[in-house]
Amino acid sequence: MAHRLCKAFLKGVFHIRPPVRSPTSPWSLNLLLSKLMLPPFEPASSCPLKFLSWKTLFLVAITSARRVSELQALSIKHPYLIFHSDRVSLRTNSSFLPKVCSINNINQSIELPTFFKNHSNKMEYMLHKLDVHRQLRFYLDRTKDHRKTDQLFVAFADNRKGLAVTKRTLSKWLTDCIIYVYDSSNQTLLHKPKGHSTRSVSTSLAHAARLPLDAICAAATWSKPHTFISHYKVDKVSRDRATFGSTVLKNVLP
Repeated sequence: MAHRLCKAFLKGVFHIRPPVRSPTSPWSLNLLLSKLMLPPFEPASSCPLKFLSWKTLFLVAITSARRVSELQALSIKHPYLIFHSDRVSLRTNSSFLPKVCSINNINQSIELPTFFKNHSNKMEYMLHKLDVHRQLRFYLDRTKDHRKTDQLFVAFADNRKGLAVTKRTLSKWLTDCIIYVYDSSNQTLLHKPKGHSTRSVSTSLAHAARLPLDAICAAATWSKPHTFISHYKVDKVSRDRATFGSTVLKNVLP
């Protein structure tokens, strides 16, 4: 009897407050990527540390589709961070437990590709500025002298410079970055962005580009496609690209 009452109650709650999923992207990834190639986010060797941190986090977030909790747990220690010639491998620290706690997801490697590493013209040179491999190199080099933790992302504010940042701070960095780009471009956001919106935008774009659902779920650590389809998928114009990270970054191409 109690079981039937529980089911009836939950069904009623579902009808009163059904889940709402926007049919369109909450913000333009094309606009964000276009602006990240320009000042004040460049040159990466000398731009303000705030913009360097925002850009690095944003690029890792959209090319990995990982939760903020996972991004906060990334470590710079070997073998949790390895630079290869064609990609960079990232892992969370050994004590981190993911939201979907399975053998496949625990300490799963995040493989992010290089992007126009061997550029041959001005357009490719500009697009190379979206290379996560390149961006992480600059970020690690510019934070090494004040870094006080093995956590990848560290605070840039003077009173906490070099200390580990919280999940809330990383989420704020993502939303601040989106808001800054829109404000500086005299564009209007229809809704206030959320930190986890990078997951819906990047995975929806990859889906529109016909990347297989199992590859998207593996990248975002979802156990079933239902989670993506029910809560994250938004409509995007389809582009045929090969890998998850490259698919996301190539949204900046006309």
